[in-house]
Amino acid sequence: MLTESATVSLVGGLCSGTLCTILFQPLDFIKTQQQLRPSHTMMAVCKGVLRENSGSNVLRNMWLGLNPSLAKTVPGVACYFVALSQVKRLYGGEVSGLVAVLLGATARIITAAIVQPLSLIKTRYESGRFGYRSIADAVRRVCEGERAAGLYRGFLPTILRDAPFSGVYLAVYTGTKRSFFPTSQNSVTATTVGGLVAGMIAATVTHPADVIKTRMQVAMERVGTATVVREIYKHEGLAVFWAGFVPRTLRRTLVSATAWLVFEEVQKRARQHGR
Repeated sequence: MLTESATVSLVGGLCSGTLCTILFQPLDFIKTQQQLRPSHTMMAVCKGVLRENSGSNVLRNMWLGLNPSLAKTVPGVACYFVALSQVKRLYGGEVSGLVAVLLGATARIITAAIVQPLSLIKTRYESGRFGYRSIADAVRRVCEGERAAGLYRGFLPTILRDAPFSGVYLAVYTGTKRSFFPTSQNSVTATTVGGLVAGMIAATVTHPADVIKTRMQVAMERVGTATVVREIYKHEGLAVFWAGFVPRTLRRTLVSATAWLVFEEVQKRARQHGR
């Protein structure tokens, strides 16, 4: 059974995950489009959607992939916060420095293993290349064509992205609040600033792995991580490893700040209600 702390973490994660996914999905769509077409700028992607669609279709296309994003992000964020709270509880000591990095990375690896199939489907939705009618249809077609293992395509670069991201994020987030807001670490300002700084730094460090993951997940044939890295470097150049950097960094930074703000507000209100 979940402890009271884990239950609060679950509720906080669900609330923050839902809000962030709905608000920032267009940035994820733009990022995926740029990673598959590195010559396209953010403006070019948006103009393309406007040129090819009208009215409600524009919104539908900018939010392309929202359903699998919600299916992935909501339980994903909840799993992450629950895993993090339980790992912290098991550790039992003060969380700082290297310990924060390791705890954040462990929580993210656990989460990635659970939601990876939905991550694959989300990326393929956003690419616009597969024509899936629903999440169930996507799972069926992937399993038919690539077997169940196909749902975990791109898992290694996902780990290489998410484990460092969460580890670096938690360390910077904790350190920023402790250093710049020593007497008000739980304030809205401290939480927001800590989330913005941590999200930007963590996204910068881990972006190449995100490009590799996207390329692997939309490839028509199964390819390994090393092959994708070699092909990108040989045929497209080093700069392509940073394709989609701006929308991803912007989204990650905003999501991180918003998620932690909502999460900690839920925890704070739960503690107050329990008194």
